[in-house]
Amino acid sequence: MTSFIIVDDDIGIREIIKKIIKKHDLGIVLAECEEGEQAEALVREHQPDIVFIDLLLPGRNGIQILNAVRPFCENTAFIMISQANSEKLVTQAYQSGIEFFIHKPINVLEIVFIVNKVLDNRNIRQAMSQICKTTSQYSNASPATGNKDYNSVQKTKIYKIFSELGILGEKGTQDIFKMVQIAEKYIHQDRVDYQLSQIFQHISLQSNQDVRTIEQRVRRTIAKALENTANIGIEDYYNERFEAYNSSLFDFKEVRIEMDFINQKSKYHGKVNVKKFVEGLLFITNG
Repeated sequence: MTSFIIVDDDIGIREIIKKIIKKHDLGIVLAECEEGEQAEALVREHQPDIVFIDLLLPGRNGIQILNAVRPFCENTAFIMISQANSEKLVTQAYQSGIEFFIHKPINVLEIVFIVNKVLDNRNIRQAMSQICKTTSQYSNASPATGNKDYNSVQKTKIYKIFSELGILGEKGTQDIFKMVQIAEKYIHQDRVDYQLSQIFQHISLQSNQDVRTIEQRVRRTIAKALENTANIGIEDYYNERFEAYNSSLFDFKEVRIEMDFINQKSKYHGKVNVKKFVEGLLFITNG
């Protein structure tokens, strides 16, 4: 069962979040508090799955608390809640390692949606460490049969996703497919700390093309996918494709930033995370 700690100096907010967690059967609230020092002690002691934490607290703010407890709570996800609309503060919060930022007033559907996304992200990270087990059945297959069939099925799945993201005609899709295959080999060899530069260099040698050209092509393609996904979310926040891809292939906060850009609420585009996109494709197609 998912465990929570709620940190907010407004008792009303704490009560709302507790009721949402209980009503929607999201898990159990282990503790709650209203100020920074107590929050730090509670989080270290309980090490919950998820912490809801206000940005602006008496004594120490949410970012300071997160920075203090993060080394001791590597498996805890932090969801920050605040009335603050400062883009600088929100950016600092994400840089400190929060999963999501929720603006007050609290929205029930948003709380439920984001908790589920945090759990989805955790499942994806866990599954990535097990990908080598999923693919091991193909390691001894005959090159003329097993691997060929597997690669064909994998390519069909990946290109279906490209189609749903609206990037099937983009030049970078072929590069991305190659990246997925190379990343899978690295993970199968327990080389989970591989660098993107290694993959780009590998493709460069195969295709006799400049590394920078390949990288730019890939980033443009993923940026287009991010834009298309954000547009889907603007039209229908609960669209199946939007829910399937907004955090499995992208950093959800960047999808939200891209949505704000499209709606002219921000001057900045969402940022592209190439490695997450590639590993997300690998996870989905091995699921």
